[in-house]
Amino acid sequence: MGEILNQMLENYLVSSNVQLQKGPDSLSFTINSAEGISKTTLFNILPYMHLIFFDIHARSLPGEIAENAVYHPMQFNYCVGGRIEMLLDDNSYIYLKEKDFCISRQTSQSESYFPTKYYHGITMYFDPDFFTEANSNVDNLFNLNLSQLSEIYFEKKDTYIAEASSEMGKILERLWQFYETPSPFHMKLCVLELLHLLLDAGNVVKEKTLTFYTSVQVEIAKKAEQILTADLKQHIPMKQIAQQFGVSETSLKNYFRGVYGKNVSDYLRDLRMSMAEKLLTETTLSISEIASQIGYTKQGKFAEVFRQQFQMNPLEYRRTKKIQKL
Repeated sequence: MGEILNQMLENYLVSSNVQLQKGPDSLSFTINSAEGISKTTLFNILPYMHLIFFDIHARSLPGEIAENAVYHPMQFNYCVGGRIEMLLDDNSYIYLKEKDFCISRQTSQSESYFPTKYYHGITMYFDPDFFTEANSNVDNLFNLNLSQLSEIYFEKKDTYIAEASSEMGKILERLWQFYETPSPFHMKLCVLELLHLLLDAGNVVKEKTLTFYTSVQVEIAKKAEQILTADLKQHIPMKQIAQQFGVSETSLKNYFRGVYGKNVSDYLRDLRMSMAEKLLTETTLSISEIASQIGYTKQGKFAEVFRQQFQMNPLEYRRTKKIQKL
């Protein structure tokens, strides 16, 4: 498993605009891009167990390499906020949203993909056999037989997804707090408490009913998103895009919702409002010019939608931002 993490390190280092920070028990990678700043922090919790915090404001990050596809350490993933795409070794795709967790030994991909350009999450890599052998004292003291995880969670498929219970959520919330203020001791306690909870068969939460998407379906959704967002002035009918890809309009909308977690109309509205917010803050364009740039022919309609999103009209928002800068 160390080889995979070493390769992740190499992948990050060859990326542009990478800042590397080393701590006594951690490595942090900060990547600056046009989309924003993304930070990945890796901690060595125990031998053969690594904890990774993701603070992502981008569409993708380097991940594992193809040569590592034959080796699948067990992963625990938890989505604190945003959305993450997971490619399984059978070439199907699944997605985690806020408060979802996933236990898997199927994931292996060349990059991590975040459909909404935002993700806060926690990943734990470990190998149950190597972990037990290297940490026999921990295993004996806390009665953590990690090999039982396979029996509990992989009865039907080697990936298990559910919404975190209230108890699990509280543990993971505490763990996330150590992203900014690391405490190796308390992080170990949280991890041990989490593992204890996962191994308690009586507390296993019900698995979610999931839709698995093929690579073709995911590619169609992503191409559609590119077409729809290339020029926000344009309003391209989904029927037209569906015909271009040879699928039904309903199927295309389902693929899109599966990948991005929102209906097309909601996704585009949120994107337009985000762009409007940026233009109001960073430019001197008039309200009518901003409305036109993001696809609203009527300034009044733009102001109405903006007010619903930000609880103030565009001009008030601009003035508020100017005052905050003084």
